[in-house]
Amino acid sequence: MSLENSNDPFFALTEEGTKWNACIGKQAHPESYMDGYMEAALELVNAVIEQKQYIKRDTLAMPILYNARHALELSLKYIYDAFLKEKLIKTTLNKNHDIRSYWALLLSTKVGDLELTQHIKSLERFVVSLGNIDDDGQELRYATTRDGQKSLKDKALCNLVVIRKSLLELQKIIYDSKYRLEGFVDERQTKTYTKDLSRNDLGTISKMLPPIDRWTDDAFVKTKEEIKEAYGIGSNKFSDAINLIKNHRTMAARLGKEFDLLYLTDHKLKLVVQEWKGLHPPPDLNDLGTDFTNADFEAMIGHAKKVEEVQKNILRFLSGDEIADLETVFYIGREAGFCEFYERQLTLVRNKHKLNTNPAQEVRHLIEKVNFLEEIAKGLTILGKPTLAKNLLL
Repeated sequence: MSLENSNDPFFALTEEGTKWNACIGKQAHPESYMDGYMEAALELVNAVIEQKQYIKRDTLAMPILYNARHALELSLKYIYDAFLKEKLIKTTLNKNHDIRSYWALLLSTKVGDLELTQHIKSLERFVVSLGNIDDDGQELRYATTRDGQKSLKDKALCNLVVIRKSLLELQKIIYDSKYRLEGFVDERQTKTYTKDLSRNDLGTISKMLPPIDRWTDDAFVKTKEEIKEAYGIGSNKFSDAINLIKNHRTMAARLGKEFDLLYLTDHKLKLVVQEWKGLHPPPDLNDLGTDFTNADFEAMIGHAKKVEEVQKNILRFLSGDEIADLETVFYIGREAGFCEFYERQLTLVRNKHKLNTNPAQEVRHLIEKVNFLEEIAKGLTILGKPTLAKNLLL
């Protein structure tokens, strides 16, 4: 281990106590700063209240409030940077500490995601409160302002119990907005969105709609109006959403429209699952486990032979493209992938198999997995085949 800066009072490293090494600088992430200041504020206020450190109320109130304000500022800038990267913001701001200007810009940005917009709106009262007492990040750090005035001159008291309650609320909003922002950015890669509705919004709408074969019923008209009101869209924009939904593998399948895989048929997939079930029978509830002092090596050898037999059986009825399709479905299910990337992922798997040229190895890799059926069912549901997924699990 390098002991660089061994004389530095804050950044020296030692051979002992490495469990207390913290990742900073080039090993840190923006989220670490945002979460860290929020956690610091809560740790401080909890310590004062829970340990009844009354003498520290006055000295720690400012660090608590400053950490909270800085966490809020970092959260707003985190969202702002993501919006810039996604080209959702056309007007950029000069780098400053004015949380009100950042929040106002985010609120006015047409994001096209209801949940994320609601999270941004929920930050308003915290922005107003902390922005009013400290518009540039100075008054909570210094006793006097830049122009020589007393900081917080219009305030005399603050209550740490009230502050803690608000910090917990703010922490949840910041966490929820960060989590949703990450999903929002990932989803945009699929190109499944409109100017007014994100992929997440479209997915929620698809769950509200009746089955496609009932779209001529009065119930559809009623649901249509409810959706338009909830998302603030007109009839044309609703039609744009419907056109995306009814041609989307995952969303349309919820409404009764299912899709085929590119190579693998339902019949052959059932045969594969039947072979896998023979290799992985349901566990014996009375089995106490393996006795490794007297292991049943004959059973182990028998299992290995069974694997080889199942592998050969599957290779008799699956082509190379079908094996690639099977692997693609499995990993889309395991990784909860987007159906929009199905064709691309399948092409990558086919190309990989062409280089490897060992179909037996590819089949064996899949059939030995105890979670094979579970992930195949998930993948089929994502790819628009929920009925087959349910039948395979029976």
